[in-house]
Amino acid sequence: MPRFETRPYAGESDLALLIDFARNCTAERWPRRTPWHVGDVAWQLLGSTGFDPFANIRLWFDGGSVVGLGWFEPPLNVVFEIRPVVSDQDALTNEILDWAEERRRELARPAPGEIARAYAMLGDDTLATTALESDHQRLALLERRGYVRGDRDNVHFRQSLAGPIPEPPLEPGMRLRHATDADIEARAELHRAAWSVWGPSTFSVETYRRLRACPVYDEELDVILEAADGTLVAYCICWKDPANGVGSFEPVGTRPGYTRRGLMQATMFEGLRRLKARGMHTALVGTASVNESALALYPRSGFQPDGREWYFTKRM
Repeated sequence: MPRFETRPYAGESDLALLIDFARNCTAERWPRRTPWHVGDVAWQLLGSTGFDPFANIRLWFDGGSVVGLGWFEPPLNVVFEIRPVVSDQDALTNEILDWAEERRRELARPAPGEIARAYAMLGDDTLATTALESDHQRLALLERRGYVRGDRDNVHFRQSLAGPIPEPPLEPGMRLRHATDADIEARAELHRAAWSVWGPSTFSVETYRRLRACPVYDEELDVILEAADGTLVAYCICWKDPANGVGSFEPVGTRPGYTRRGLMQATMFEGLRRLKARGMHTALVGTASVNESALALYPRSGFQPDGREWYFTKRM
């Protein structure tokens, strides 16, 4: 018999619960890394197009508080988090994975092209999930359940905001500012262009409007770099967590044709300055290990390695 109460995501009223859950996880793990932060909840829930949260997000409760979150990304990936205060981590992990594996079995084997490029290398007959390399308990449980560690991982970085933040010179005519309502169409197009190197992006004006309406979105932390001719060429969204003094970047991007010119670094430095001005003491960012440009950019921008998150797969 399940130990915890559980139910599917119930709509907009649950957003505040998920944000509080992320804040609690950060506070309870700090200074260790946690895979989910306030910005991750907002971006993954509101920045996705075609994602059905009612079928693919499930919450677990203990005493009225959210203690576990399962997030299935069709057709073959699940991410999940459990608050460190839960005494029986294995019991809740098993409940979440039982749900995820059943959700995976409900779906037919994906057709060619259905799997995002970022997950295609994991195999079309698997369920994939991740575990921090420092989470030895989760690593052991995944192996007991038949999950096998792959070659792919996510790389995390952090940076203290205690010291001065550089202000590199911009190319003539370029300026840093934040996105406003007047930029919505151009800003959505910039995101699609920046991420086109990973495949066609479905990020839309409607998606971006929904994201901007999120209660934890701060317009002045949606930093853009504008060229002299008015073209938006780079951006980053920063998310602040005042309760913990932690800021995070999710996502960042540069328009093709403007890369390798230091523009993304200048944009991130502006984001760091704005996070610091809002009282954050630490900034976080992460990327997939296949993203070689990001792996080079973040250390150049002052970030230090902060652990890895390994992918595990199980044949279904």
